[in-house]
Amino acid sequence: MPSIEKKILAWIEDHLVIFVVLAFTVAGVMVRLPLLKYVSGDIRYFLLPWYNQIKAVGVSQQVGNYNLMYQMLIWLLTKLPIEPMYGYKLISILFDFPLAIAAAALVWKVAEKERLWKSVIAYGGVLLCPMVFLNSAAWAQCDGIYVFFAVSALAALLWDKPKTAMVLMGLSFTFKLQAVFLLPLFLFVYFRKQNFSVLTFLLIPLTMVIATLPALAFGRSPLETFVLYGKQAAEYEWMSANYPSFWLILTGERVPEHYGWMHTPAILVTVGVLAVLMICWLRKKVEITGKNTVLMAFLLAFTCVLFLPAMHERYGYLYEVLAIAIACICPSTIPLCVALLGVSVSTYGYYLFGIRVVNLNWLSVINVVIYIGYVLKLNKMLFASKDPE
Repeated sequence: MPSIEKKILAWIEDHLVIFVVLAFTVAGVMVRLPLLKYVSGDIRYFLLPWYNQIKAVGVSQQVGNYNLMYQMLIWLLTKLPIEPMYGYKLISILFDFPLAIAAAALVWKVAEKERLWKSVIAYGGVLLCPMVFLNSAAWAQCDGIYVFFAVSALAALLWDKPKTAMVLMGLSFTFKLQAVFLLPLFLFVYFRKQNFSVLTFLLIPLTMVIATLPALAFGRSPLETFVLYGKQAAEYEWMSANYPSFWLILTGERVPEHYGWMHTPAILVTVGVLAVLMICWLRKKVEITGKNTVLMAFLLAFTCVLFLPAMHERYGYLYEVLAIAIACICPSTIPLCVALLGVSVSTYGYYLFGIRVVNLNWLSVINVVIYIGYVLKLNKMLFASKDPE
């Protein structure tokens, strides 16, 4: 082999990580391009009519169930020479890549061996996850935006920057109420580590108010965000909305008559399961390491979505991204991660394309089995890590 060829190959080997990252990035772009033309039901019946309304009235009134921050983004979109459907999707897609970087940062922080390659795999895993690119490029939803800020907040917490973490959590809340699924972890870390004041939590609502101050120019109050979320919490009166919830083992799909008497017990059960998990971690004196924090964040978020009423399939986005990061940190969880993402893709396939591979009630049984598998496996890891007496 000529010496120049050897040098080229050696240079490629030395910079292999860069080439792999570029390959993941290009693949991430390419897998999204064919989906840009897909028109989902949400686009046709909600997003485009709301776009036209925002174009006509700006942000001076509430449109659909958009919060103020996202409504302002769409208002800016109306000023650009771009087809509205592509504009919606472009906004969401642009956050897919920072989200993948944020997940990689989590893995970089907590991986014990081969952290560089594990971080690269996490980046590619999130970017090429069907749930992620279907959500943005096909569905034109903005779940990747709030999850990007939520995962970044978790990363800031791992770097012992609680104030930055609270600000990022506030930004996450400005886009989606579902950021609340990460809040139990923040409360547990506060109680267990006691390295920041409870007043630090006030940065979350303060950030929400500051971020939406531009709405004042349209005659809106930033406080409307909080009112809107209160309305959203009572909007759907089903025990589940295409999410394989624990409660679907007991009831059929979208049965309103069950919601009236089951939603309060469901909330109490959720609080109870969260409490049991955290009490066990306290009693076992689980050490608050970076790895353990990510594992606990995943379990608490999964618990919230699995047991709370009126959950949509997209509400699992946060814990699904964390599952990918955990699979990179702890390869023994890969089978559980694949099963979990398979459940998610199945629900997406039904909503977007009308394909129901498994009945949702049976899918709920599978989801609960996966949850139990994670609880047993991750708690075994957590209990093995204890603070010294």
